Amino acid sequence: MAATTTATATTPPADQRNVEIKARIPGGAEDFARRLDIAKQLTGSPTGELIVQRDVFFNSPLGGRLKLRYLQPPARSELLYYNRPDVAGPKLSSFNKLEIDEPAVLEKILIQTNGIQGELAKTRHLFMHEQTRIHLDEVRDLGYFMEFEVCLRAEQTLEEGQAVAEQLAETFGIQKADLMSGSYFDALSSEK
Repeated sequence: MAATTTATATTPPADQRNVEIKARIPGGAEDFARRLDIAKQLTGSPTGELIVQRDVFFNSPLGGRLKLRYLQPPARSELLYYNRPDVAGPKLSSFNKLEIDEPAVLEKILIQTNGIQGELAKTRHLFMHEQTRIHLDEVRDLGYFMEFEVCLRAEQTLEEGQAVAEQLAETFGIQKADLMSGSYFDALSSEK
């Protein structure tokens, strides 16, 4: 009699959550450098972490956004799915990510199964301040931006995260008119 094996059902982990603010930096390289200085002073980090990345976006038939993030070795690339409302100001984003060792193979599979929307390249300066990831980004063909990702702990409410994000927006001098509602890819696509 042959032995049979059955797959054990597992409960998927809860989505990760953060509160995000994304904003244009309208003053070009000079204003970008000023915001970099604020991040260095706030975090006590003289440089932050410099990350060069290329994001490939795919169709996501059930909503949200699906992208493959190519990172330079030795960092591992990432597959990310996230869902957040397209509104300006602090917004809740739920997401899941998976580190990938063979991004080119996965990109080919996702193009074949989902279809591609496009890609963008950026250079990111990453700083950590308490529970917040501070990104200062130069996006190719789009310009300068900054983003806060307040990484919510399980017990934290959306309102607590929004308060942290709003305080950082004030510290960095982000104006309401500079807030973005969509993603960098949305902005890049609308300019083409």
